[in-house]
Amino acid sequence: MRIVAIGTLILVLCGALSAQTVREAIALANEGKTQEAIEKFETLYQRDENNPTVVNWLGYLYLKVGRYAEAVPMLEKATQLTPKNAEAWNNLGNAYLHTNQLEKSISAYRKAIELKPNDADAHYNLGNLYTKTKQYQKAVEHYQKAIQAKPNDANAHNNLGYAYQMMRLPARAAEHYKRATEIDKNNNTFKFNYALALAELGQWQQVASLLEQAMPKMPTEASGWLKLGEAYARLRQPEKAIQALERGVAANPDNPDLHYNLGVVHLQRGNLAAAATAFENALNLRPNDADALNQLGFVRLRQRRLDDAEATLQRALEINPRLTSARLNLATVKRLKGQADEALRLYQQVVAENPKSQEARLAIGDLLMEKGDLRGAEAQYRAVLKENERSHVAWNNLGLALMRSNRLQEAVKALERAVALNPRSAIYHNNLGAAYERAGQIAKARTMYQEALKLDPKLEDAQKNLQRLASRK
Repeated sequence: MRIVAIGTLILVLCGALSAQTVREAIALANEGKTQEAIEKFETLYQRDENNPTVVNWLGYLYLKVGRYAEAVPMLEKATQLTPKNAEAWNNLGNAYLHTNQLEKSISAYRKAIELKPNDADAHYNLGNLYTKTKQYQKAVEHYQKAIQAKPNDANAHNNLGYAYQMMRLPARAAEHYKRATEIDKNNNTFKFNYALALAELGQWQQVASLLEQAMPKMPTEASGWLKLGEAYARLRQPEKAIQALERGVAANPDNPDLHYNLGVVHLQRGNLAAAATAFENALNLRPNDADALNQLGFVRLRQRRLDDAEATLQRALEINPRLTSARLNLATVKRLKGQADEALRLYQQVVAENPKSQEARLAIGDLLMEKGDLRGAEAQYRAVLKENERSHVAWNNLGLALMRSNRLQEAVKALERAVALNPRSAIYHNNLGAAYERAGQIAKARTMYQEALKLDPKLEDAQKNLQRLASRK
């Protein structure tokens, strides 16, 4: 909101008021002695309620100090006494806005613009009102007119950027946020907003640079630290992401999202103890956060604290029964605890909820193969490959299922594909060697076993397989 000072009004003297007395009151206002000026103008108003200068100034000063309910009638009177004064109409629009009389506010701003079509302040204020009421296209039109009248208005560029961002036009938003930062290089709010628009455009290096400048000056803006952490994570600089989030936590210790995101980055780094602490901190602040419970349960799973993992993941599912990732993690816990039937049931629920879940289908395939259901296992692996033909795990496991079904040529082709997709896997080389051996291709089998041992000299299966071939001589 912009209120407009009344310094340009011509003094109109009535009754007992003197020009000198009014000038003294105006001088107090211009010197920043607002309360003294108000008291002086109130005294003058009691002596002459129809002096346009006194009425306009008093309405302006009430607005300036936030006495909006008193500003409204005074500025209404000002517009009656000086109906062609655009500044009075603009200030009346502001007073209506602050007393939540939005339609009257719009009418007052429009009257100011009618009287003064290039009134940058009235266009700016009307843009703000339309932004407040989420009429973003109208807001854009008035911000643009404000900028036409005052091209170097950094606030107008910033607010125009916000309107564009709300309209899902991040490129246009970034253009005006950038201009705002060029006009006012020290305004951290403008840098912050510019960074958020650039994040939508995926320009993460600039996002990090802008937020590194802005956030030390606005440390309690938790969303900025979250976005800075995300920027570094996307730039594959996890240590900087952790540092940013830790700085955010230090300034905002009661923000659960900062603790949660810190846990995610620690987990990605494999630092399970730090991840668990961060997720626990998030849960202390937000105990029913199913996502945080799921993440903590996954950490406990990775730590092989299976009972803790099970209890935590079950709690997550109680809070959010549709959290598929928690059900998937719980199924894995059950599998590791040797509860194959329960694990299979949970994995099948995951697939029912998300038929494209490759992890669940691979696990179902493995469990079915353990039960001897080779056709069922094959169907799961092929379903994975239908979604992702480059899944080396699916090719390898399919090869094993085919080999156990004595479909050796098909098994060889599947395992060759697994090795081609992941040539650094000693296990895949060993499995392919076994398929070659069973197919009677001994030379190729020997080569695969040797390659497996080059990749992992301690792989016992490959050692035994190679020794067995050597004993045949």
